[in-house]
This record gives sequence, C-alpha cells and structure tokens, in this order.
Amino acid sequence: MSVNPGVTLFFNRLVRLTRLTGGRLLTGDKVDNSGFNGAVNLVFGPSAEDAWHCLLSESRFRFVKGRHAAPIGTVTLEPDVFLKLLAGHTSYTTAEMTGKIRVEGEGHCSFILSSTVLQFRTQARRKGPIGWIARYWIKSALKRSATGYELAL
Repeated sequence: MSVNPGVTLFFNRLVRLTRLTGGRLLTGDKVDNSGFNGAVNLVFGPSAEDAWHCLLSESRFRFVKGRHAAPIGTVTLEPDVFLKLLAGHTSYTTAEMTGKIRVEGEGHCSFILSSTVLQFRTQARRKGPIGWIARYWIKSALKRSATGYELAL
C-alpha cells in the first residue's frame, strides 16, 4: 500500500519547488545552518514510495523522493499524523511526546518536519499571494487525502 495521496501531493510539490529554486533557503532572513550538513529521511510507511528526504547544507536544502542511503537522521510517522499537523488538528510537540513521531539518529533532525509544517501554516495565515499559495497547497493536500480534515488557522 502506498502513502496517502495527500501526503504524496504535498511532498512531490516540495520536490519540484526546491528543484526549481536550486535549494536556496526560502526564509528571507539569513539562517545559520553552519555545521548542519546531510540528509534527513521523512518516512510515512514501510515501502520506498512512502518516503522523502531533505538534503541540507549550510546554505541550501532540497527535498527528494525516496529514502537517502546514509541519513544523519530519520523521522517516522503515520500519514494521518502528518495530515493532522498540517490541518492544525494536533501540535508537533504533542505528536512527538506521545510517540506518534519517532526520531532516529541526530535528534535535532526532527526540526525538518516541524519547521516545514510550521512554515506552511504560518504562511497560510498571511494575506496576499503568499498566503493564498500556502492555503491552496495545504487545502489541496488535505482534499486529496480524503480524510475530511479541513485547514484550521
């Protein structure tokens, strides 16, 4: 069984976006990532189709489909947990503290997933084109997921 279609839509779009931007950080501010290089796997199920990884360097990051062979960390969760995070129906801290999100390897790798969700939810609250794009991105993933979850801002 493959991962939820909403999760697939969300991350495959991130793969395309980070490929188009050349992996440049999209924060607008200078971020100090010095010393943080490697790949972090985001795993949503047992098969190779159920995973993406984020390649990190001091000034760039890029999402790629599939598992990295030698990650510095792996974040594992069920697709439904990710969709609830994205919709705003649970918090990252609650999900991690209750064991719904598991981190193997370097513990700070969990920030890849938490910051991705946080950035999308933060941008979705904005007015204008950036807010519209973030809301569309989240809502289309939730709709495709067929869970019935709706974005709560």
